Amino acid sequence: MYENTTHLSFFPDKRGLHPASNPSIFLRMGLFEKKFTIVVACKANITRSAYLHGYMEQYLKENYPYARKKIRIKSAGVRARRGSSANSVVKHVARIHGFSLKTHRSDPFTKKLVKEADVILVMEQWQKEELLERYPKAGDKIFRMMEYLWHDDPADIRDIPDPTGQNTNDFEEFIEVAHAEVERIFRELGREGII
Repeated sequence: MYENTTHLSFFPDKRGLHPASNPSIFLRMGLFEKKFTIVVACKANITRSAYLHGYMEQYLKENYPYARKKIRIKSAGVRARRGSSANSVVKHVARIHGFSLKTHRSDPFTKKLVKEADVILVMEQWQKEELLERYPKAGDKIFRMMEYLWHDDPADIRDIPDPTGQNTNDFEEFIEVAHAEVERIFRELGREGII
């Protein structure tokens, strides 16, 4: 864990000790703190996961500002093509809720992203199954969003349907569920001591 410390040997602590001789210095310096990485995912990474990515970052900023150094949010699509913009309706909805998806570009899943993730939150059961088939070793970190840290009746866990191309009511329902889930998940992460 401490093998590669030669590049830090010119940073002695107050007693003149090099960090390599006192590993706890690394912890105080924050060099071994890994951010807890949440990947939100949907089919194409242009509507649900795009919105949730932006909203989670905004929610952290407003409600847990100290946790932004502890948590990293990413998003991807189970069947995404790289580089697509967010859905125009969801961009508009994001602006209404105080954040922008103007620079969002879709990303597909990669082995690297799966390895980086501490948890992967998908919208639908088929997405979970597809990712488990592609990345079987990641089975302990892939959840439908509503089942992650869920403590109530398992019968209440459901998919979060795709509102793309649907009417305004479908988008409103998605936003209501998305906001409630983000609030619940961050509250539970707080209870778990992650934030």
